[in-house]
Amino acid sequence: MPEVSFRGIAAVDESTCWVSGSAGTILRTTDGGESWQHLMVPGSDSLDFRDVEVFGPDTAIAMSIGTGSESRLYRTTDGGQNWEMVHQNRYEQGFYDAIAFWDNGFGVLQGDPIDGQLFILVTEDSGRTWQEIPRKQMPEVEDGEYAFAASGTQLTIRDGGHAWIGTGGVDARVLRSEDYGQNWSSTPTPIIQGEASTGIFSLAFADKSFGIAVGGDYTKEDEGTRNVIYSENGGASWDLLHGIDLDFRSAVRFTDGIFITVGPSGSEYTTDWGQTWQAIQGPGFHTLSIGQGGINAVWAAGRDGRVGKLVVE
Repeated sequence: MPEVSFRGIAAVDESTCWVSGSAGTILRTTDGGESWQHLMVPGSDSLDFRDVEVFGPDTAIAMSIGTGSESRLYRTTDGGQNWEMVHQNRYEQGFYDAIAFWDNGFGVLQGDPIDGQLFILVTEDSGRTWQEIPRKQMPEVEDGEYAFAASGTQLTIRDGGHAWIGTGGVDARVLRSEDYGQNWSSTPTPIIQGEASTGIFSLAFADKSFGIAVGGDYTKEDEGTRNVIYSENGGASWDLLHGIDLDFRSAVRFTDGIFITVGPSGSEYTTDWGQTWQAIQGPGFHTLSIGQGGINAVWAAGRDGRVGKLVVE
């Protein structure tokens, strides 16, 4: 599907993976990528599905982006044969960016700012119903600060209700929650920022303390300046990883002691907490997901209908 750009991906394991993207496209494989099933969401041909999350092999939620009513959530429980729209944005300024779920059925959605506050929805029933957190608890942002709907990974979570959101634009901060997205605090970061195209595009945490965030300037895909940062205290403070030469990167994930990052120009991994990075042979991607099986269940997707699976030698 060369005309489709994929920015949503959800790996279940080595065999099963879902991808989503433009032109209302959602695909699923159950045989390790040998074949793909095109899953049709009624009336979605014009939608751009920027994020997809799964609960086992057959239950999934797909999130579409777009201003106003184009931002929606669809849910399936039968492997994508049938879909139910479980939520639709009702704000003229609204624009959804990413969703994430904990194992206990709690989930969080982050959208573009409305009246100076980053929009947050939460669910307690695996995405069947959604509620706004109180307006006073939505994190305040600067005019021109937002989160990028580039890979579904600028929002990331860990067990126990921990969640982080990376922002960009005129300011690039990390927003933190420790109660399943109900309340948020903010921390400035030294990552490149100040322009509409710069900032944090993805975060991943090895545990509740150590995390890495990547990004850069998406208008300069083959360049990277001050675009990899790390935290050793759960995101309470962030430092640059100096001497790192990575191009713009749009997604980073962690598994088995390894951080893996991807971007349109290529991919890398680190086994020493970001101090050094090694290139992964192959094309570039927009987004990345790791399923059960760890390093053997690493999947990526990107432009021109591209989907890849990491080969470990």
